[in-house]
Amino acid sequence: MTTTRPMAVLLATALFGLAAQAQERAQTRLSVTSDPEGAVVLVDGAERGATPLVLYGLPTGSHWLRCRMNGYVDADSFFVLHDGSRVDRHETLEAETGLLLLKTDPEGCNIRVDGISIGETPMFISNLTTKDVHKIRLTKAGYQDHTISVRFNGREPLVREEKLVLDSGVLDLVSDPIGAEVTVNGILRGRTPLSVEKIPKGTTTVKFRLEGFKEDVREVRMNAGDRQTLSVSLVGHPGTMHLISVPPGAMFYVNGEARGQSPVSIPSLQPGDYEVRCEKEGYGEISRTVTIRNGASAREEFRLSSVMGRIEVRTSPPGAEILLDGHKVGYSKASGGEAEETSDIFPIENVMEGEHVLLVRKDGYQEVSRTIRIESRKTSRQHNVKLKRSFIPDVEVTTATEVIRGVFKSQNETTIVIERKPGTDYPIPRRFVRKIEYLTK
Repeated sequence: MTTTRPMAVLLATALFGLAAQAQERAQTRLSVTSDPEGAVVLVDGAERGATPLVLYGLPTGSHWLRCRMNGYVDADSFFVLHDGSRVDRHETLEAETGLLLLKTDPEGCNIRVDGISIGETPMFISNLTTKDVHKIRLTKAGYQDHTISVRFNGREPLVREEKLVLDSGVLDLVSDPIGAEVTVNGILRGRTPLSVEKIPKGTTTVKFRLEGFKEDVREVRMNAGDRQTLSVSLVGHPGTMHLISVPPGAMFYVNGEARGQSPVSIPSLQPGDYEVRCEKEGYGEISRTVTIRNGASAREEFRLSSVMGRIEVRTSPPGAEILLDGHKVGYSKASGGEAEETSDIFPIENVMEGEHVLLVRKDGYQEVSRTIRIESRKTSRQHNVKLKRSFIPDVEVTTATEVIRGVFKSQNETTIVIERKPGTDYPIPRRFVRKIEYLTK
């Protein structure tokens, strides 16, 4: 029994070793490395770790291997495992590049990427890595250097439009009137309007000259990249304005300022346009623009037209007071005596054109007001202005039997006549009258 037991142990140990060796021979092994290291490893789409990486026990058969790292293009491959096979894979990842369209104003700028010249704008650039920030320097003669930083968002296309600044200034020159000869720092550059480029920084002297005008000299302070506009109004030599009216004696106004009665001469006027107004009572106003040119005289004649009209008025009854615009102008008169019911024509002469208010009134009558439109050199006939009686008692007569109120009409030695109501006369014998009292109006 003692001899049999050790033999059994030895046999069991041998069998176990043979089984382990068989299992080791059957197990698969995958080793993955990459350049650069640290790439994420996916086997059949499932993440298994980062390089360098060793995987055991993968099932036999075909498998898809992917190595992934930000800023690099994915590396894909396939491999096959058999029982106990060992597969070693090394993947070199290529840096991912971005898509950049670079444009400039102006075009034709030299492009230097990370210190290396690659051409001129506009350019489509597709070899810059997405994992890095790139410094791009743009240069062009006559412009200041311009540097930008570019960072890509994966393969998403990027468009950059850059404007370069001049290393000198630009001066836009304008004059009123145009056509002035211009010198810049003593050099003739042309006639206005014009633009002068490559003005050096610092103080620049600009002169404007135009025949008939005073020379205008200006100084401009320029900085690199400036664009300034210099606009001047040239001052011409003075002129004279002669103003005449027909008929004479009209008042002249120049730009709203009274300058005297015709004829008028106004010296030392700067060249330009002036608004002249001519006025005379009874005549239409005339306004016009008068132009004074350099050192010249302008003679202007204003022929005025009368704007007076006329009004003819008849009233019923005669003897009415006539007022125009609140001013008394006279009384209407009967043409054939006091018994006439309608007056003769009452003329109102020299009435200004426009609207006027005519008022006719007479004691004991209601006044009449009319608005009249008068036209130049025409007559407005107001035929016939009829006044209505106003019944306002002005006398009170006391008799033995009654008190009588009315409007006094007439009296004689025997009788007093009173209008008791409109159109009704009432005679009162004097022998019955005890008291007469005149009422205050």
